[in-house]
Amino acid sequence: MSKKVEKTIDDKEDQEIRNIAYFNNSSQVVLLIVLIILFGFTFFCTLTYIGDYYKNKNDLNNNSEIININTNKSNATIINNSKIYKKISEQDINKDENIVLENKSEIEFSTNKNSLTDGVVYFDVKYNITKNDFTYHAVATNKSDVLVKFYYSYDGKEWQSIKNVISVNDSTLSPLMGGYYDIAGLRGTLRVSTNNSLTSKPKESTKMYWKCETYIVNNEENLGKELAAEFKIEYKDND
Repeated sequence: MSKKVEKTIDDKEDQEIRNIAYFNNSSQVVLLIVLIILFGFTFFCTLTYIGDYYKNKNDLNNNSEIININTNKSNATIINNSKIYKKISEQDINKDENIVLENKSEIEFSTNKNSLTDGVVYFDVKYNITKNDFTYHAVATNKSDVLVKFYYSYDGKEWQSIKNVISVNDSTLSPLMGGYYDIAGLRGTLRVSTNNSLTSKPKESTKMYWKCETYIVNNEENLGKELAAEFKIEYKDND
């Protein structure tokens, strides 16, 4: 007589294995998604960085002047992003907002390590206007069609505006409210700041930044008018 044997299968262990496998698969999927997101973000940042690099490089080539002055005692480098040009077009007027042109220049000065004394470099800051079709005002006003404001900085972050009298041709310009200067219709060289100096100790370097903001009123009356100028640091001498 055959004996019937009942067999009980305990599948708890198999279920645990399946749960662990499912958990591992889910974790791998989540990790893959995170890696894809990180890769996409990194790729985007890389493209942005490369784009900015080439844009800045093109700007440097097209609108910059680099001057290096080397002596036995010191070294000076001047970078001028100097060219300023604007012709008011229909497209500008349709934007219904005034135009602001910003230009920056910088000078870096270092003294060689074998120097026995501190080094010093002298320079001027100038704004040279070669074309200016805008209406001249015998009495300067903040309502002028063209205003300019000048700044300096020692770190490129905190900027201090200048508010001193500026000489131009055979006359002078006084600052208006807010440190603006009325330059509508003017031509010639604005001597923004003269006989400036930077010093540095042996093995050390110092840096100074200059910036100008040119404001142009954008309206129908100024359609077709042009402004052309240069803003730059001009080397004078060093020890």
